[in-house]
Amino acid sequence: MQKLKEKEKAPGTYPISVRRGDTTSNAMPFLVDTLSERLDREPNNSARNAQRVKTPIIIDGRIDQAGDWDVFRLEGRAGEKIVAEVYARRMDSPLDSVLRMTDASGRQLAFNDDHEDKGSGLDMHHADSMIMASLPAKGSYFLFIGDAQQKGGQEYSCRLRISAPRPDYDLRVVPATINAIGGTAIPLTVYALRKDGFSGDIAINLKNAPKGFVLDGAVVPSGQDKIRLTLTVPQQVLSEAICEPSAPRNRT
Repeated sequence: MQKLKEKEKAPGTYPISVRRGDTTSNAMPFLVDTLSERLDREPNNSARNAQRVKTPIIIDGRIDQAGDWDVFRLEGRAGEKIVAEVYARRMDSPLDSVLRMTDASGRQLAFNDDHEDKGSGLDMHHADSMIMASLPAKGSYFLFIGDAQQKGGQEYSCRLRISAPRPDYDLRVVPATINAIGGTAIPLTVYALRKDGFSGDIAINLKNAPKGFVLDGAVVPSGQDKIRLTLTVPQQVLSEAICEPSAPRNRT
C-alpha cells in the first residue's frame, strides 16, 4: 500500500495505489480528515436498532444489500446546527445516496437526494447527499442513509460526516493558466465554492508576484460566488505570479 507523504496528511482527497511486485493498481481517491472515525455496525436498519454516535464523527460503512438503510442516532440541543454529508461518488463508489433526518417521533426535519457540489459535480453528477439542519429541541435525532435506486452490495461504500458546520471555501480561476504579452491587462473570473454556509468576504492577493503585477477588484463580496477581475502584466515579466486567497481567511 502506498503511504501518504507528510504534506498529504492535511485534510483533503489524495490518490493512492497498491503496488505488488512490478504491478501498480490504478489510483483511487483517499479522503483524509481531522475528525475521529467509526465503522458502520450492523444491524442498524431502523430507528429501533439505530447505531448511537457522538458528534463530530465520520462513519465508514456501506449499503451492503438492495433496499438497505443505515440509521444513526445522535443527541442534540435546541438551536444546534448539524451537517450530515455523504462521500460516495466522490470516492468512486456507485452509491447514489439519499439522506434524511427525523426527530424521535419520526417527524422529518431534513431530506436530500442530490447535493450540488460545484467543485466535482461533472465527475459525480451531484449524487452525494448533504443536509444542514438546526435542531428544534433537546433530544434524540436519527439520520437515515440509503441508495436512491434501492441498490446495494459490497462496492456500495460511503463515508458519512456528522458535525457542526465547518465554514470554508475553495477557489477556481478561469483561465487556469495565462500567456500574456508584457504591458497588457488580462480579464479573469474567480469562482468561490462556498462550504457549510460560509458567506463572508474573500480577499484575493497575488503570491510572490514580481514588481509591476497589479490585481484589480480582488474581493469576492459576502454572499456572492463569482467575480470578474483584471491582472495587469508589467512590460518585462520576470517570473510567474500565482493568484490565491489572502491569509488569514475571513470566515465571519
